[in-house]
Amino acid sequence: MALVFSPELKYLYGLYREGIKLDLSATREFANLLGNPQNDFRSFHIAGTNGKGSTSAYIYNILMEKEKTGLYTSPHLTKFNERIIAGKDQITDEEIINFISENKKIIEELAENNRNPTFFEATTVLAFKHFSRENIKYASIEVGLGGRLDSTNIIDPEVSIITQVGYEHADKLGCSLTSIAGEKAGIVKPGRPVVLGDYKKEVVETVKKFADARGSKFIHAPSVTSITELENGIDGNRFTLTTPVNEYRIESSMIGRFQPGNISTAVLAIENSNLESIGRTEIERGIAKTRWPGRMDVIRRDPFVMVDGAHNPPAANALRISMEELKIKSPTLLLGMLSDKDAFSFLRIMRKISDKVIFTTPDEPVRAISASKMASMAEGLFTDPEVIDNPIDAYEKALSKSEFVLVAGSLYLVGAIMQYENSSVMPYA
Repeated sequence: MALVFSPELKYLYGLYREGIKLDLSATREFANLLGNPQNDFRSFHIAGTNGKGSTSAYIYNILMEKEKTGLYTSPHLTKFNERIIAGKDQITDEEIINFISENKKIIEELAENNRNPTFFEATTVLAFKHFSRENIKYASIEVGLGGRLDSTNIIDPEVSIITQVGYEHADKLGCSLTSIAGEKAGIVKPGRPVVLGDYKKEVVETVKKFADARGSKFIHAPSVTSITELENGIDGNRFTLTTPVNEYRIESSMIGRFQPGNISTAVLAIENSNLESIGRTEIERGIAKTRWPGRMDVIRRDPFVMVDGAHNPPAANALRISMEELKIKSPTLLLGMLSDKDAFSFLRIMRKISDKVIFTTPDEPVRAISASKMASMAEGLFTDPEVIDNPIDAYEKALSKSEFVLVAGSLYLVGAIMQYENSSVMPYA
């Protein structure tokens, strides 16, 4: 039975009704009943508002140069299996179905004693159990939301990594950068190093305070690395990275001005993990192989199509800066968003990239903002905006009228376009 139609996957998605629970008790209890599989491998834990996905992918690919490594990220672009990778393979439909079948009774018993795991909590334990069964040596684990009370925070990582911190999920993480940074710094473990990629004063001070309180070595990437001989363009980034330990000649196909910072953060995490088998060669090769699909990802060249999962104001601003540096002017924007995002601020920034836009509705029936509502929110910002509800019809219209199409606003939208174009969603070349 195909996974998408299986009752087991429907059951797993049904746990969405529990919403997001910022509380580790159910995850800890579920994992404990399954033998605490998170203790069967060495892990790297990555949090951040933006940049955490690509940084997770860099770390995964570097570690894969020496040992079988797992990668756990969210959300997926085209199918659930993408979230859990062991070695070079996604988790299979059969393994997902078996996990739910074997553990459905436990999930329901947990509901009687405390509460049952949510969708993300159950998926996290599924990932850890899969990694344990696959005998992986290392795992690169991306935080889902926040950090302190995220279900991934039952691991005891070699290094904790915090990329960039921005305003997001104010209802859950707080309304200031200090409070948001504090939630993300909740992944810092006693005596284990933490690497920070952000430069903002309140973020640096907050994370350092957490590190000091827990006896953890604090490594501030912008302060201890230098990037020289930088060449960036539509084919990626090339530069020399100097750290306190080594000098690296970096060649990456990943596009965007913020990727050198993400690479620096990933390299420092590896250096401070004391993995003696990982050296300059493995780091340079791993970075060269890394892809992070759906993020400043060129999926077509005639006409030119770039997709980017930017869905909040900080990510939109990073995208704007990158477009300016790449000298890409007035692409046709194909935009669709979800209702839990700051759509108005996002649209004001995207207008600085282009005034040509087609609004569409992502295929997420509960949270998607309708294309017509998006157009109303953007009234006066764009010249002659078009409204086409169906994402594929909207995409085809964009292709017919432009030499450069930029798709953004939601990973649901990006995933649909990538699936239509049959683009690879694997995190390596």
